[in-house]
Amino acid sequence: MNVGEKIKKIRKMAGMTQEELAEKMNVSRQTISKWEKEISSPDLESAIVLCELFEISLDDFLKGGQSVKEEKISLQDMIKINRRNQKMTILLLSGLFFLMIGALAALFIEALQSTTESIAYILYRYIAVGQYASAPVNYGRLMAPAILLIAIGVILGMAYMMERWKEKKKDV
Repeated sequence: MNVGEKIKKIRKMAGMTQEELAEKMNVSRQTISKWEKEISSPDLESAIVLCELFEISLDDFLKGGQSVKEEKISLQDMIKINRRNQKMTILLLSGLFFLMIGALAALFIEALQSTTESIAYILYRYIAVGQYASAPVNYGRLMAPAILLIAIGVILGMAYMMERWKEKKKDV
């Protein structure tokens, strides 16, 4: 595999565009394009910056050999780990979001119920004739969405905890 193909492969594995890579290396997008098309090659300084950016050895980059000094995590492994961490973070945040929204909805409904009962008492007391009949409100129906949001939050939180438990079990 030539240097241009390596640059393109490494860049794509990192999920970067030519423009993003060019910005990180302080070169133009056209320069990256020329390197990938083998129109030109990166100078030694640019190759070093590229290797540091993607955490590969210069020897591996230029020669294509694998260093025997130490075993490193490949870029693909790092990308998989990063994606997994992103999924776990989204899972945790969505669980917390649903818990928070459910709890806020439950508090709102409780306040609504309290206010309604308070107003009903005041009206009942101040109505001279005493013919006041309150309109009953089905708070169970109002509370159902709040309970559903809390349940979704708890399920997502439990899924997060199970994944963390599996990771710890796998590491041992």
